[in-house]
Amino acid sequence: MPPSDVYQLVKSFSTDVTPSIEEKDPFHFRFQRSDQWMPVYKWLETLKTDEVIKSKDVLDWLAQNPEIKKDLSSRHSRYHLVHYIKKCHMKILKKKGLHTNIKISSSRTHKTKEKKSQAMLPSSSVTKLPKDSPTYMVKRNEAFRKYQILTEMEKQLSAMFQNQETAKVVTGP
Repeated sequence: MPPSDVYQLVKSFSTDVTPSIEEKDPFHFRFQRSDQWMPVYKWLETLKTDEVIKSKDVLDWLAQNPEIKKDLSSRHSRYHLVHYIKKCHMKILKKKGLHTNIKISSSRTHKTKEKKSQAMLPSSSVTKLPKDSPTYMVKRNEAFRKYQILTEMEKQLSAMFQNQETAKVVTGP
């Protein structure tokens, strides 16, 4: 493997660890503003409240805008619409810096609360996780994948350096 290829390989590994936009900016707005959701975003951004909108308010607004409701309901369930709109409003409030401890209450969010809290654990606490937890398994598999990549790279580099040493011995100094 020529040195330029090795350099490109190493460079590709180093670019994978650069922080994403979301890590640099905690209030990065991750929701995609597709055309079907634009009226919802415009409405949410005009609201003058510092708390997450209630489900009843979302349903009332959808009832007042039947075209938008028809378009969104054709692709999404009622629960998804309400939950997503509330989540979007929460993100807008966070982006504006109005509220930092905002929670969306629903029966489904309480069921997944434990899973979300495990996913938010820092990497240093992986050793404290139970060995049968999903987070532990994901971290372990990721570490194993990295180990495989590094050992393969080590084999390729050692073979390359061994070939260079052999070439120097044969041709002389």
